[in-house]
Amino acid sequence: MGNETNLENWAARERLRWVEVTLWWRGWVGRSDLRALFGISAAQASSDLQRYAELNPSAMSYQTSRKRYESGPRMRCVLHEPQLGEGLGFLEEDWDGGTPGVFGNAKSEGHPTVERVATLELPRRRAKPAIARRMVLAAIEGREVKVNYYSVASGTARKRSLVPRGFGWDGHRWHTRAWCCENEEWRDFVLGRIESVEWPGEVREELPKDEAWCRIEVIQLVINPKLKKESREALRLDYGLTGEVLELRVRAAMKPYLLAGLFLDEESGRNLPRHFVLGE
Repeated sequence: MGNETNLENWAARERLRWVEVTLWWRGWVGRSDLRALFGISAAQASSDLQRYAELNPSAMSYQTSRKRYESGPRMRCVLHEPQLGEGLGFLEEDWDGGTPGVFGNAKSEGHPTVERVATLELPRRRAKPAIARRMVLAAIEGREVKVNYYSVASGTARKRSLVPRGFGWDGHRWHTRAWCCENEEWRDFVLGRIESVEWPGEVREELPKDEAWCRIEVIQLVINPKLKKESREALRLDYGLTGEVLELRVRAAMKPYLLAGLFLDEESGRNLPRHFVLGE
């Protein structure tokens, strides 16, 4: 009774989830894996594997010659939604240089370690922590602050009085959504372009509603009909679409950044055929 796997127990659920992740991505799991990773007894490891087999009967079968459980072609996940990063973790951690899905000692003689995963690191647009902190505090407390702001569009650097209310990430950098006291309207200001913040400022309670921030718009993106049939099918697969239309919900204030990121704005300068066009 002491070795039964109880799903009400958090540690037990995590072990079973790990079994599922390992079966899905690596293709096999053994009792020794559980013992080594979680420090449990052989009896408890056996109980965990038996319990998972009961939860997901089609997921695995025991291979006597290898003394391990291997995943089957009809396996489906019942305890988590698979994420590619999990599989890449196995690939980098312990690939033996042979058949994909067969893992061993990547550092063994004759099998030099090979980096199998590469990621593209774009230049980071950073905001100074002290600046970001004061802008967040101003938003929390509803304060007006004077900032020294550099603008690329106007090519100027000058003092501005702002009342921050929110923050938006456009995929590359953080903006603060703030009331611009000079222009008397809601605008976006790039956090990384704020050189200094005078603190504290006065509390501003009565401000007009930020309609563009509060309004949620539904944008329909239609696969470009000018693309070849095979190209359109590639995009359907890529985005998981069953038809030709991709719907996105976005704050109206953030819409320009979304369109720019998809090369759908007029200033993107992209010469290649667009993947999507805006729907009606």
